[in-house]
Amino acid sequence: MTAPASIHPRSIDDLYPGALALTDQLGEVPSRNRLQKEFKIGAPKATELRERLLTRTEPAVTPAPVALDYAEPIGPNPAPLPITPEPTDPAAPVEPHRKWFRRRPADEKSPQVRADGHPGPKIPPAPAPADAAQLKSLKRIRWAVRLVLALGVAASIAGNVLHARDELISQVISAWSPLALLLTIELISRVPVHSRRLAIGRWAATALIAGIAAWVSYWHMAAVAARYGETNGAQYLLPLSVDGLVVVASICLVELGGRIAANHRK
Repeated sequence: MTAPASIHPRSIDDLYPGALALTDQLGEVPSRNRLQKEFKIGAPKATELRERLLTRTEPAVTPAPVALDYAEPIGPNPAPLPITPEPTDPAAPVEPHRKWFRRRPADEKSPQVRADGHPGPKIPPAPAPADAAQLKSLKRIRWAVRLVLALGVAASIAGNVLHARDELISQVISAWSPLALLLTIELISRVPVHSRRLAIGRWAATALIAGIAAWVSYWHMAAVAARYGETNGAQYLLPLSVDGLVVVASICLVELGGRIAANHRK
């Protein structure tokens, strides 16, 4: 039952008959949101009206005096006559007693209402951020690129060591240039840039180290390839494949480091 909207606010006594009829219709005391919707009232008045329905407190009505055709006896009231219960048929079905209202179970909660008296919008759960999955994927790719770079540097170190003398000091000196390039690339891919001049300086130093490592490793590997039977120009092409792999893996590693750092700053 929907109460018509009125310019003047209605009191609890005016709203109570309609709320009582709505209670009989639903078979239970309506919730506060239902009372607000049906009678166009605010949360405080709906709460008070619902509490009155729960306690079933109706305004006391003074009965009108009844005119008697005979004189009332003066003195103490006579003792009331005993009430004889009517005989009941045991075979007749027992009619359940009608309850005026049904209380809400303890585990069932009313929907939350905002402070202004109107139900707030339903907020869906926040989905998992896509940046976390992207960051995890970038880190997996960076480890794969590191393995590729390590493979190329290992091939360069092997060529340098095979070209050196059969002495420990000579082999260490030959292996140092590609190892220095690997460490340099790892540093510039992990350490963030804060100054343009420092960034230019470290890139220039990296290019210098890479040029030295490429020059030394190229001729060492070319000599080793020629020693082990590579001819017709193959001994000069094989070192280029190793150096090219190192260059590509180095660029990819630096690019991935920058993207991961930018993702962390979001």
